[in-house]
Parts: sequence; C-alpha cells; structure tokens
Amino acid sequence: MELLDLYDNDLKPTGLTVERGAIVPPGMMIPIVAVFVYNNEGKYLIQKVSEDKGGYFATTAGHVKAGERDFTISMCRELKEELGLSVTQSELKLLRIRRYGYKFTLLYMLKSNIPIEMLKLQKEEVQSVQWLSRDEIEQLCDQGLFNKTHYQLLLDCEERLYSLHLK
Repeated sequence: MELLDLYDNDLKPTGLTVERGAIVPPGMMIPIVAVFVYNNEGKYLIQKVSEDKGGYFATTAGHVKAGERDFTISMCRELKEELGLSVTQSELKLLRIRRYGYKFTLLYMLKSNIPIEMLKLQKEEVQSVQWLSRDEIEQLCDQGLFNKTHYQLLLDCEERLYSLHLK
C-alpha cells in the first residue's frame, strides 16, 4: 500500500494521507512530479509505458510518496527507478507547477545526452525509450498515442526553454 500526502488548495501539506488510487477528498490535492529530459539535438527522452500500464508514450513522471517533502528528491527517485538514471537535485530545473483537478504537477527539465543503451529500464513501468523531436511527439499525440497531459507539459517546457535560453 502506497500512501500519498494530501495538500490543500494553496499547496500546503495538511498532515493527512490517502492511499494511492483512492478518491482524493474534495478541496485536497496530491503532488505529481514530471520531467522532460532533453539533449543537445533538441530531442526529448520519451518512454513507452509498459502494456500493463497502458502502452502509451509519455515523459518520466510519478507520484510523490508520503513524507517526501522535497519534490526534487521525488523526481530524482522516479528517474532512478524508471530509467536507472542517477541525477543530482541541482541538475533539475523546476519550470512550472500546473494544476489538474485534484493533482498538482511539478514540472522539471533536465539536460542530458545519455545514450539509450546506458539506461536500465524498470520493465514493470517502461517498455522502451527513445529520443524524439517535438514534431515526432506531436504526431504521436495526434494519433492518440502520447499522453495528452504530458503533451501540454511539453508545450510548457518549450515555452520556458526559449524564454530562459536553456537550449
């Protein structure tokens, strides 16, 4: 049983928890972390989620576990678990916090040129990974194969990348 901390609408911890998958009480929220890993070619590291989890394409993301108050640690944990990619908190750049119903997503960016063959995928979660351009991701989205929420997050990332001159 995985527990998640509950936050109020101002994104402050309430001291309450909920079991993952349970109904989140009205007026409460749970945190999610997501990251777009990009390389020098301007491509993004995209994963195909395992068939058992839906088989769609998305970026690396996950729930923040109860007690994890430093969200960058949660993001580092997700990268390590799903991709075998070890990163430091200082390598992650928080770009935005976005609300989706009872969830709030902390969106990060990470620059890396790691070769795919160096990654160790968590087969229960991730079927495969590949470096894709924004146009290729958009095509997957148009075909209904890319997570639409994650596509919106990608648009947020690109907007911030250009404004911050990170590319």
